[in-house]
Amino acid sequence: MPVMTEAQEAGWHALMDLYEACPQGWALVGGQLVHLWCAERQTFVARPTDDADAVLDVREHPDIHYRATAVLQGMGFTAETTSEGVQHRWVKGKAVIDLLIPRHLGEVASNKAGAGGGRTIATPGAQKVLNRTEVVHVRVADRVGGIPRPTLLGAIIGKASAYTVALDGNRDRHLGDLVVLASMLQPKDVRMDLMDGLELTRVASAVGQARNKPATWAYVPGGAEALDRLAAVVNRHRRSRELGKLPAE
Repeated sequence: MPVMTEAQEAGWHALMDLYEACPQGWALVGGQLVHLWCAERQTFVARPTDDADAVLDVREHPDIHYRATAVLQGMGFTAETTSEGVQHRWVKGKAVIDLLIPRHLGEVASNKAGAGGGRTIATPGAQKVLNRTEVVHVRVADRVGGIPRPTLLGAIIGKASAYTVALDGNRDRHLGDLVVLASMLQPKDVRMDLMDGLELTRVASAVGQARNKPATWAYVPGGAEALDRLAAVVNRHRRSRELGKLPAE
C-alpha cells in the first residue's frame, strides 16, 4: 500500500489484528477497499479517507458481531453509542472502524448486541459483498497482514448498493468510488461471476446516476469510458441470464 496518514495506517493495522483473531466472517468495504484495489491494480486515484469499514457475515457466523467487537475492545477500541443504542463506530486514538451487517436478517439477528452492549447498522448489498470475499495479504508501512476483501465485481456491486441509501447526505461519493473501481475492470473480473437480477438493477441504476453527475467522478482519468465498459458488462450479464449461461468475454 502507498504511504498513508497516521489515522489511515492505524486503521489498517487494527484490521490486520482483527484478521489474526477472526480470520473468517467479515470483509473490508468502503473507501479503504477502493484504496486496496487501486494498490492491487497499481493505480492511485482513490479519494482521501481515513475511516475503515467492514461488514460482518452474521448469517454464516452468528457470533461474529460479538467476537469482532470483543477483539476491538481488547485492542483498546471504544464504541461510540448513539441515542438509539447503536454502536457501529469503534475508535482508538486516530483509528476509526465502522462495523456493519447485512439487511433482512430478521428481528433477533439484526438487534444482537456486540461486546459493547449495542447493536449495529444494516447496509444494503452487504451479503453480496461477503459472498464474493477472498483473503489477500497487504503491506502497510513495515507490517504485512491478511485482509478479507471482495472481488472487484463484488466491490462494484457493494458501491452500487450503498448508493441506494437515500438518507445518506453524502452518497454521491459512492459514484466516484464506483467509477474508480470500474476503471480497473478486466475480463477476468467478470468471467465466472454472473450478477443476479437485483445486482444488475443496482449497478445499471448507479451507472445511470453517475452519467448524470459527472462532477462526482471528474477526478478519475477515463471515467466516461469506464462507465461504458461497466454498462457493457451489465448488458452481457443480462443477456447471459436470459440464455441461462455464463457471460462471454
